[in-house]
Amino acid sequence: MPMNKLIVYVVVALIALSAAGHLVWRHVNYLDYLNEVVHETERWGVIEDINGDHLSIETTSDETWNQLVNLHQNGTRMWIGGIAEEYSNKWGFRFKPKNITVAQVTAEGLQATIQFIGGDLDYWLALGWVYISAKVTEIHE
Repeated sequence: MPMNKLIVYVVVALIALSAAGHLVWRHVNYLDYLNEVVHETERWGVIEDINGDHLSIETTSDETWNQLVNLHQNGTRMWIGGIAEEYSNKWGFRFKPKNITVAQVTAEGLQATIQFIGGDLDYWLALGWVYISAKVTEIHE
């Protein structure tokens, strides 16, 4: 086999492997994302913290829902939180839908990131309230 044909075959094989690897990487990331945003209702949103981690938000309050919709529309980052409860998503928790709150200011001891809460869940469950500096990246109704 001439050297030129061998080089072409090697280049084509490398391109094919690279494309396949990219598709697998995207699929794994998508499955991870779906595990982050597990939800139960038809009206839900997704928040993203400063680390790029995601959590679904479901609220029973129309006022809070309207605040979340407004945050999604204008891209503003606020403190979003509530009472943490155990939940079957990647992080092991969610905020109880009945008490989700959007705030401009919170007590510093109640501020965390999604990963930080999930990493020490017993502490945050015992503490009660916790807030995440986040933007709303998705709204579903």
